[in-house]
Amino acid sequence: MRKIIKAYRSVSLLKKLLVAMIIGILLGVIFGESINVIKPFGTVFLNLLKMAALPLVLVNLISGIASLDDPKSFGRIGGKILIYYFATTAFAILLGLIVGMLFKPGEGFQLTDTAYTGAIESIPSIGTTIVNLIPSNIFDSLTQGKFDQIVVFAAFAGISALILPEPHRSHIRTGVNSLAALFNKMIGIIMGYAPIGVAALMASTFGTYGSSLFGFLAKYLGASYLATLCQVVLYLILLFVFTKMKPFYFLKKAAPLIVTTLSTSSSLAAVPVNLKCSDDLECSRSVSNFTIPLGSQVNKDGNGIMLAVTFLFAAQCAGADTSIPVLLKVILISLLLTTGAGGVPGGGIVTIAIVVDAFGLPLEVVALVSGIFTLIDVVFTSLNCLGDLVGTVIVDRSEKRYHEKHGIKEPEAVSAE
Repeated sequence: MRKIIKAYRSVSLLKKLLVAMIIGILLGVIFGESINVIKPFGTVFLNLLKMAALPLVLVNLISGIASLDDPKSFGRIGGKILIYYFATTAFAILLGLIVGMLFKPGEGFQLTDTAYTGAIESIPSIGTTIVNLIPSNIFDSLTQGKFDQIVVFAAFAGISALILPEPHRSHIRTGVNSLAALFNKMIGIIMGYAPIGVAALMASTFGTYGSSLFGFLAKYLGASYLATLCQVVLYLILLFVFTKMKPFYFLKKAAPLIVTTLSTSSSLAAVPVNLKCSDDLECSRSVSNFTIPLGSQVNKDGNGIMLAVTFLFAAQCAGADTSIPVLLKVILISLLLTTGAGGVPGGGIVTIAIVVDAFGLPLEVVALVSGIFTLIDVVFTSLNCLGDLVGTVIVDRSEKRYHEKHGIKEPEAVSAE
């Protein structure tokens, strides 16, 4: 028995997760919906990750900013990553429209009487989006899990610590670094349970939705997956151009993140794993502790593709106008909805309903898409998180070159070890 345990511990986490994913898929295909009896094991894993994610992000973000050499470093890193996030999201929306035009998922499709009955929110203005990012009560934000507001509070706290005089700055940095080490260790313990959770989640997903892959929405899924693949190729090209990092090396290091997001479909739960992957790619925590939590709220490339493809699906079903002016409006609205998603309650399905309703298209489409939402959500969540990691690596290498050029010592921040 000891030999078996020892052999199991010697296997890398990546191999364990990949095997667990394959086992989960096979169980789902073989047993169908009856395999949902093991879903609670997956839910426990998901809840454990979310339990640790909020405090982890809070203290790591403060630690990362406080560890920078001066406020100018924060502004430089923030400017670089925001340009990357907005540019890649805009490209993703455009890519979704192009692929949707090629696949024509809604052409010739006959809508049924199925209607969408959810609440349709209005498109948030830029002002509303900004206001909703500022917490009036941080304890209320923590209780309700308002991740975007927590990120803003942590950024303000980190900046405040950064400009404090010594010795106060050192005392605060020591305290948050100790807390960061505590929650990083907690994540390490939770990841020991990860293979069981991943297997259970994959089994329940494929047991419930596997047959939908061969249904009438195959073209919709095909367009979504192809656009996602093209966006990943863009990431790898950007990565090679700006850092000279080989694609296969990056994908190998990012594999635990991909497996986690495919099984959990949660950007929040993936933040701790994403931070660990950035460590494996030798990124400074002074960069990743800021860029990855921020990206989990701002960088929604997968959501952009989802909105673009769904719009074309609905427009083609109804024979509506898809001229260039209309498509440009789709890009602008989708960009606002993806970057301001924190101000729109209800997640992906609600944002789809907003776009469809904004152009007077049939809401039946939303009901159809919601039936297979899990199948697209896992892929788009993976794309969102992968984009965060790529942006982090690019900014980190850019900062390292800046430090080397100006003879600046690398700032220190707590890692996942």
